Order: sequence, then structure tokens, then C-alpha cells
Amino acid sequence: MTTKQTQSFWQQHVSQWQQSTLSQAQYCKKHDLKPHSLSHHKRKLETKREKVASSGFIKVTVPQRVELQTPLTLHFASGLSLSGIEVNNIALVKQLTAVLS
Repeated sequence: MTTKQTQSFWQQHVSQWQQSTLSQAQYCKKHDLKPHSLSHHKRKLETKREKVASSGFIKVTVPQRVELQTPLTLHFASGLSLSGIEVNNIALVKQLTAVLS
């Protein structure tokens, strides 16, 4: 038997045993298999699956980014300051800076 055939043989038996209601010993007796061989190949297949599933990265859920608005404050030479500038009042800010500068 080639390596591929051996892997396929044991993968099939491990799957059939897992789907059955039999204990591992009962399944092996019914199919004339050595219990330690079935255990060995079951562990081998599990290890192989874990290696395939593990990329070394973990999945991280990134929370939705919330942009905090930092208030902008304008300080004029006269000592006057203007704060709380936002997108919706920028036109007013332009008019005020023109008048106050």
C-alpha cells in the first residue's frame, strides 16, 4: 500500500468509527484492526487538521472606529479665542475670522 492509500484507509476507518455507536475496541474487533493502530492514526489525523487550521494568526474583532471630534480653538492677537468649530459652522467661522482679525 502506498502512503496515500494508507492515509486514505485510516481516514476512512477513523471517520466510520466516529460515525458509529461502537466503542473504539468494538469497532476494531468488528473490522479486524488493532486498537492502538486506530488510536495512532486518529491522533495523526487530528494533528494534521490542527496544523492545517492553524496559520499562526488569531481572529480579532475590531470595534467600529469612533472618531472623536477635538474642538478647534482659534486664538487671536487681541486675546480673543474662538472654539467649538465644526463642519456645520465653518462658514460662520470664516466670517468671524475675517471680521475679528
